[in-house]
This record gives sequence, structure tokens and C-alpha cells, in this order.
Amino acid sequence: MKSKKWTFLLTSVAALTLMTACSQAASQSGTSSTSTETTATTTSNTTKNTTYFTDKDYDTSYDESTASTVKLSGSSATVSGDGVAVSGSTVTISKAGTYVISGTSDGVQLKIEAGDSDEVHIILDGVTMTNTEAPISATKAGHVYLTLKDGTTNTLSDASSSTDADADAVIFSKGDLTINGKGTLNMTANKNNGIKANDTLHITGGTYNITAVGDAFNVNDALNITGTTMTIDAKEDAVKVDNDDDTSVGTMYLSDNTMTITAGDDGIHASGDLVIDSGTYTVTNSTEGLEGKSITINGGDIKIYSTDDGVNAANANANQSEIFFTMNGGTLTVEVGQGDTDPIDSNGNITVTGGTINLTGPSGFDFDGTATYTGGDITINGEKQTEIVNSMPGGGGGWGGPQGGGGRP
Repeated sequence: MKSKKWTFLLTSVAALTLMTACSQAASQSGTSSTSTETTATTTSNTTKNTTYFTDKDYDTSYDESTASTVKLSGSSATVSGDGVAVSGSTVTISKAGTYVISGTSDGVQLKIEAGDSDEVHIILDGVTMTNTEAPISATKAGHVYLTLKDGTTNTLSDASSSTDADADAVIFSKGDLTINGKGTLNMTANKNNGIKANDTLHITGGTYNITAVGDAFNVNDALNITGTTMTIDAKEDAVKVDNDDDTSVGTMYLSDNTMTITAGDDGIHASGDLVIDSGTYTVTNSTEGLEGKSITINGGDIKIYSTDDGVNAANANANQSEIFFTMNGGTLTVEVGQGDTDPIDSNGNITVTGGTINLTGPSGFDFDGTATYTGGDITINGEKQTEIVNSMPGGGGGWGGPQGGGGRP
């Protein structure tokens, strides 16, 4: 009797222990799952900037089963689905929808001629396209979204013999254009520009290798770029947004990018306001490294070499009150060539509240307004500064060797 009682008690304790362990495991498993979801949601929210981008700018999703397809092959293509047709070497998209492009072509042009309010979503799925004119030309649509499919490499080029003066680019969009995704885009612009957008261009991801005889990016109203890796070699401006008719546009926003830029003219140019929040930007050669009506640096690591001004806040069509250079954080390293050059030149005010500024050149700052220095570190030619002094270079003979050398010291 006693033996059976102890057996019963031991069995009950074991069962209770097992039930408790299972309950704790289930509870821990549920907590872990919730935590992961919360973390993912938080991360997603922190990486999306809704001030300069829309949620749709980040959206790369599509339904492959309902998408129309374009399969490139040689000088023509095979198409299926609604809204797309092929005639000879021209593939025309005529309505809103999703279109998956794949294959290799030589001489084929993808034209987008949809409705004024149509949203057209193009998926580049490992495409190689060479054409005399712009391989991709969007002449009519409400908004074109171009997704670089994850894990793919897409290669596009035009020819120096291109005759289309309006669409003088490898990718041309007459209206608003968004490029997203985690794929790679290689572009060679033999005629003029790499990507030309007559309205706005938003880029929210991808790897870009661009060589252009003109500008790598040529945008009219707004150019906002985040989360990209770019290597750019442009004979003219590298990253440019410019609108001479309206000083309220021509704006640029940059964050979380890694850009390596070689430019024959300006490295990064905005006729309006230029804002850099974060990222790494290396301008290995330029006439002017950064240029904008106003330039605001909130963070990031920026290195510039230029043969003229390293940073230039200017716009001949704007009021002086609209022109300024402001440094709130990050690191800015500028080296300029010999001559009448300035590492930082503002046709308006200069304000430094934080960050680190390292300048090498015949002068430090040149400004037409006032200078305010309330925080951060400033070093000019190896000497730490305690104030911002306005200096007018007299020709550069006193720094880096004889006047007129013009090259990197």
C-alpha cells in the first residue's frame, strides 16, 4: 500500500513538472515570436523615410502570376499579357499594370506610352539591353516604378549616334520615376546622360555602376536617394537636379548611401536645397564637389577633392536669404586645388553647430553673409580653429606650391 502511494505521488509530480515545462516553453516561444515581429516592424519603420519618399517608393512586391511579360531576344521580343505589344524592335506598354522584362537584346527599345494617370510597374529581371536610342523611354504615364529584382544584374547602354535630343539618356522618363529593389544596374551612357527624369526621381535601393559622357543623373524637380551603393564616372555632373526656372524645386535629399564619384564638373549638384542626412560620399575628382542653393549636412562621412570650390552654396536666381551652408553633424573633409579656390564658399550665410570639418586649401571659408559657429570641430590646413574667419584667396601662391598647378597637392 505504501509503495503504491509513493508511486502515485512520484507519477503526479513528474506529470506536473512536464506540464509546467511545456507551458513555459510555449510561453517563451510566443514571446520570442512576438519580439521578432516587433523588431522587424520597428526596423522597417526606421528605415523608411516618409518625408522624402512615399511607401510606394519602397514597394517592390508584385504578383508574377498576373503580370505581363516581355522576353527579349536579339533584335526583337516575345510578349504576353495585357497592355503590351511588340512591333519589330519596339516594345510598347500602353496601360497601367506590372510588366516583367527578361532576356538579352540588341536594338530593342522599351517604350512606355500609357495614360496620364496610369501607374506602370516595370520589373527588370536580369536584363541586358543595348540600343542606339534610350533602351527604356517613358514618354507618357502617371508614374513609372522600376524595380531591380533581388539578386539580378541588369545592364543597359545607348549609342553615341543617338538622335533623340529629348530622351538623350539610357533611361528616360518624361514624368515621375521611382527606382527600387536590391538588384544591380550597370549603365553606359555613350550619348549623354545615364538617367534623365523631367520631373522627379526617387531611388530607394540597389547597386549602380554608371559611366556617362554627360551627367550620370539629370533630373529637373527633385532627386531623392536612399539605401544605395553607387560608383559613378561622369564626364560632366555626376548626381544633378537642376531647375533654373523655379528656385523652390531642383531639390536633393541623400541618406544611407555609399557613393564613389568621379566627375568632370560637379560631383553632387542641386539648383535648390541639398540635404545630406547620412551615408558615405567620396568625390575623388570634380570641379566643385557639392553645390546647392542651400546645403545642409546633418550627418554622414563626406570626402571631396575639387579643382575649384569644394562646397559651394550659390544660385544666381535666388535671394541671398535663401542661400546658406549649414553643418549640424557628420564629417566633412575637403581638399581643393591651387588657385582662386575655396574649400567652403557660400554666397549667403554659414552656420556650424556640430560635426567635424577638415579643410585643405589656400583658404578656409568664403562667405557673403554672416558666419555662426556654436559647436563642432574645424581644422584648416592642420590648424584647429576657434572661429570662422572670412578669407578671400589671392591666387593660391602661398599654399601647396607655385600658383597655377591646378592638381592634387
